[in-house]
Amino acid sequence: MAAAYRALNWDALLTALKSTVAISGMILFIILGATIFSQILSFSGVTNGVVSSVMALGLSPMAILLGMMLLLIFLGIFVDQVSMMLITLPVFMPMVQRLEIDLIWFGVLYLICMQLGLLLPPHGLLLMTMKGVAPPQVTMMHIFQAVVPYIVMSLLLLALIVGVPAIATWLPNRLG
Repeated sequence: MAAAYRALNWDALLTALKSTVAISGMILFIILGATIFSQILSFSGVTNGVVSSVMALGLSPMAILLGMMLLLIFLGIFVDQVSMMLITLPVFMPMVQRLEIDLIWFGVLYLICMQLGLLLPPHGLLLMTMKGVAPPQVTMMHIFQAVVPYIVMSLLLLALIVGVPAIATWLPNRLG
């Protein structure tokens, strides 16, 4: 596209490459940190301790699931998806398995919560991405207002799938 608009030159290409390397480096360091964190949790036994502590609280499976979803939504405001998965899945999956929650249903809820967190003001990463590609006259307040219908629909979808798990599990169960 840059070539078609005659905007492709060595300076623009070099600037784009430098930006790409900087962003890729930041993402890789975040993934590295999250991977180290999850490995430390696993090897130190913290994961088992957290799972045992949560189970000892005597909460219902739905209350524990709600807590996990709220944590994911909160983390999504500040952390990217890959890092969020690397941080939370080592702790969440043993709990989900111990509570005998359907893994497909949990996976769908997990993805919706991650996406929802990325849309929430004031620091949702998708909001920052939208601001980065928007024209200069578009303010963050415009973006916050524009994202409200998506947040409402995501919350309704989340409530619907929590209330009727078959919405998420019917097709995979049919396929075998």
